[in-house]
Amino acid sequence: MSRIRLAVPLYIGGASLSLFGNSAITIVLPWLVLATTGSLTSAGLIAAAAGIAAVPATFAGGRLIDRFGARNVAVVSDLGSATAVLGLIVVSATVGLSVPWFVVLGVAGAVFDVPGMTARQAMLADVASISGTSVTTVAGFFQTGFSLAFLAGPALAGLLLSVLDPIEVVAVTAASSAAAALLTAIVPVMGQAFATDSTGSGSALDLIRATPALRAMLIFAFLASLVTPPMISLLLPGHFNEIGEPGQLGLAMSAFAIGALAGSALFAALAARSRRATFVTGMAAMTAGIWLFAQLQGFWIVAAGMLVMGLGSGLFGPIWNVYVAERVPAHVRGRVLGWLNMGGLVAGPMGLGLMSVVLVGGDLGLGAVVMGVGWTAVAAYAVLSPGARELTEPLPQSARVDD
Repeated sequence: MSRIRLAVPLYIGGASLSLFGNSAITIVLPWLVLATTGSLTSAGLIAAAAGIAAVPATFAGGRLIDRFGARNVAVVSDLGSATAVLGLIVVSATVGLSVPWFVVLGVAGAVFDVPGMTARQAMLADVASISGTSVTTVAGFFQTGFSLAFLAGPALAGLLLSVLDPIEVVAVTAASSAAAALLTAIVPVMGQAFATDSTGSGSALDLIRATPALRAMLIFAFLASLVTPPMISLLLPGHFNEIGEPGQLGLAMSAFAIGALAGSALFAALAARSRRATFVTGMAAMTAGIWLFAQLQGFWIVAAGMLVMGLGSGLFGPIWNVYVAERVPAHVRGRVLGWLNMGGLVAGPMGLGLMSVVLVGGDLGLGAVVMGVGWTAVAAYAVLSPGARELTEPLPQSARVDD
């Protein structure tokens, strides 16, 4: 197989632009809903509908990836996302936007967004192979692009909203998704499809059940998503609202993104020496950051906690993609990733509901302590579980799966 170095920048560029568009629209859409309807409840309803739609879309997306090829699904997903976003502009200019239209187009966008990211994860092994770049290096670049997009998307969206009409900012996010589709379409990897067997997603679930590391990844994805969404959606906004500084919320989120950027930049070099040490260090940093955040004191302590959390996530996050790329057979990789991503999507609303119950009976401080204890237990499982050592062991070149 020829080694085409251009594959890596095209792959990372496409993934980053896709996430940039997705993260920006998460800021723009609620703003547009509020500007159009004046109802915060409507914004919540639309977000909930999109979140629910993402779960079956992720499940189906894994099967589509294995059936039609990861690159093909990634391109179609970005084009679908761009079309859904452009739909907002068309409807606004013709019949006018309303809550039903927001729900329909929000759900349409969600149906494409998560499968698209899953497809890009599934492409990682092929990109590493054709470019002659190590899987750990490509995974580190992927996480770096993720962090940059997570930082730049909401920040630029917020800046543009201050000078442009919300519907004009929507056009920017649509252009980003379209550009992502173009870059991904020319990534020089095969868009190969695999004939899915009669058991469908069952073969992927059987593999997860039979593989300690994959079981650990699925359980971790579920448990971590019980803990982290309440922090972002409830505790963090609640804290800054309580101290009368809602404008500092974005700065705190930026601190997390900067930490994640630093962690992902360090990942490839550190993981080349010891994946186990890198993984454990990342988990320890994430845990320390959460307990620092849990103090809920002013801005700087909370921002420092977010920074350390980001550093930790940047160090341990790429490990999952490395393992899947190296050890999960290509013909089932999409479905395995679909199960792993779906575990997190299902747990997120559950975590928000549980934290809401905690906050009804107590204050933000109690919620922060519950979050800290919960994450500490999750991190302990991630480090000490039977599959943890397998997850972080480098695989000899001769033993790697055939892509």
